Amino acid sequence: MANTNKAFGFRPVGKVGSNYDNEGLTQYKISNTYGTALYQGDAVTLSGGYLAIASAGAAIVGVFQGCFYVDPTTGKPTWKNYYPGSVAQDGIVALVNDDPNAEFLVQCSGVAAVTCVGRNADLVTSTSGSNTTGQSGQQVGVPATGNATYPWKVVGVSTVAGEDDVLSAYANLIVIPNNHLYKGGTGTAGV
Repeated sequence: MANTNKAFGFRPVGKVGSNYDNEGLTQYKISNTYGTALYQGDAVTLSGGYLAIASAGAAIVGVFQGCFYVDPTTGKPTWKNYYPGSVAQDGIVALVNDDPNAEFLVQCSGVAAVTCVGRNADLVTSTSGSNTTGQSGQQVGVPATGNATYPWKVVGVSTVAGEDDVLSAYANLIVIPNNHLYKGGTGTAGV
């Protein structure tokens, strides 16, 4: 059965190694002048010390899980699993899964196979996230050998019983951060 092209961003599924996986989140600030939406499951980086959406080839700090701010229109404390962008309010707090050893489930934008394990993959934003569900639209590209600056390393392929090692397009991969700001990545401005 063919997979459906339905990107969902990066979902935490575990941790590399045998240490305890508490799936803890770290608080980061979003600038009150940041106009780009962030969705649950988006890979994010830092820019000038503030959280920003990661782009292809960029070092990442983790995966966005939601944010808290005081709504400038209603004055009410607001929790959302996505940041709508352009919230002119100080004190916007984002929660990020920034563990350099975290594993994430993500959809591949092309055809992947079990032979992709160990290869690196770049970030692909084929569609924006959903303002209804707050879910990301990010995927990874087809994993390739080399490309040390790609932000993700494939450590597994999500398969169901009876599938063989050749998978169709839009397979779900298990990835870990490869180019992480806290794990020897290329770094970014303001960090």
